[in-house]
Amino acid sequence: MLQTSGHHREPADTTASTDDDTLLTSNQTRARVGNVSHMCIWRWIRDERVQFPQPIQINRRNYWRLGDLRRWQAARVQKAA
Repeated sequence: MLQTSGHHREPADTTASTDDDTLLTSNQTRARVGNVSHMCIWRWIRDERVQFPQPIQINRRNYWRLGDLRRWQAARVQKAA
C-alpha cells in the first residue's frame, strides 16, 4: 500500500521551458553565425578545431538547437578573450 505524507504536490510547470530546444533551419543558423554560406557551415561541421554543433536531421533537412548554437558562440567568445 502506498502511503502519502499528506502534503499536496503541485505538478511541474512544463510551459515555462527555455527556448534552448528551439530548432533553427539552415538559413536561420547561417544568419545567426554571421551570414555564412552553406559550404562554410559544412566545413565547420567537419573541422574538429571549430567544434560546430552537429545538426539534427528531420526528413533529410538539417536543424540546429538554439541552445547548442548559444553555447558554441559563448565558447568562441571565451576562447578569443
